[in-house]
Amino acid sequence: MSDQDWSPFANEPWPRPAQGSSPSPGRASVPPPAGSPPSGKATIPPPAPGPASPTGRAAPSPPQSLPPRPTGARPSPGPRPEQAYAPPGPTPPAQDAEPDFDTTTALRPPGLARASHASLVPEPDGTAILPVIPADDAVPAPPGADSETRKKRSVKRHRGEGMRGTVRGLGEALITLGVVVLLYAAYEIFGVTAEINNEQSVLSSDLDSIWQGGIEGEGVDGAPIPELGDAFARMWAPDIRAESWTLVEGTEPSDIEYAPGRYLEGAYPGEQGNFTLAGHNVPAIFQKIRDLDPGDKVVIETKEYFYVYEVREHEVVDETQVDITAPVPGEPGAEPGDEDYWLTLFTCHPLWDNYERYVVYGQLVETIERDPENDLPDAAVDAEA
Repeated sequence: MSDQDWSPFANEPWPRPAQGSSPSPGRASVPPPAGSPPSGKATIPPPAPGPASPTGRAAPSPPQSLPPRPTGARPSPGPRPEQAYAPPGPTPPAQDAEPDFDTTTALRPPGLARASHASLVPEPDGTAILPVIPADDAVPAPPGADSETRKKRSVKRHRGEGMRGTVRGLGEALITLGVVVLLYAAYEIFGVTAEINNEQSVLSSDLDSIWQGGIEGEGVDGAPIPELGDAFARMWAPDIRAESWTLVEGTEPSDIEYAPGRYLEGAYPGEQGNFTLAGHNVPAIFQKIRDLDPGDKVVIETKEYFYVYEVREHEVVDETQVDITAPVPGEPGAEPGDEDYWLTLFTCHPLWDNYERYVVYGQLVETIERDPENDLPDAAVDAEA
């Protein structure tokens, strides 16, 4: 069967008007013949029997004259059977007309058999799960929406949200600042310490090379006079540090970047006067000198001697107070005496600033000749010595 042979309306009866109802708008009513009793509904005379067909059914008769079908009638998939012609005459009693079925059986989808009268196209949103959201203009405003009190409350709520956003942003900024400070402190403790210790190892190797070389001109304890930034001695303070510091010449920032430096106007180790050392306020250099107590030992190692100094006192002075470097500390212009063999250590103060100086004073108590086998005295390695 081709697509043209199938019709969703095959085998459907033509609609009949109910008793007492008006004629259907899709089909024209047939007026009753003259002289027929009024029955309240239009009747169609039954078809006259015709000659038998080979199938046993009556052959179609000549068509009865009927009024033309309106254009709005339901189409039929094929020619309708013609009704037999009957001359005008008395009308038999009214009876229900047989349904006008198509003589062919058309194929049709099974779903149409269950919903023959259902619409083929679903209505808008007929299959939607959620209801249709009406347009904005279809939703009426709540009572009091235009009142001044409601508007002020809305403005206040939005203003409060802006304040919360500002506070939240300020809190995030403070947290970020705290993280940066912590990272900087970690770098000062671990990063800078590792860097200084590496540079100290290099300076110690340079010092051994200088001591093993020959002396040219005037020297200090069998070693040549150091240039600015050159290593010239080692320092031991077992009460605050197990390793030694390698000391350099000069107190400029470039000189003392990785090591304590000697104040140029002061004395050399073991000499009469004030042997003064300056160092940065970091853990790897002089930050821990605050932990030295009176009686603790500080040992200075040169090529030929060990000079043992004993801590006497601590002091915090202003950064402009330069008399701490005088030959007699605190007494500028005074000539050093027989007991004025001083060691002065100072660094910046307080811990995270530099507008003051923390000072430790020590005095020479013993001189030990350096062992050719490089054995250290007890004061250099034993905190209790």
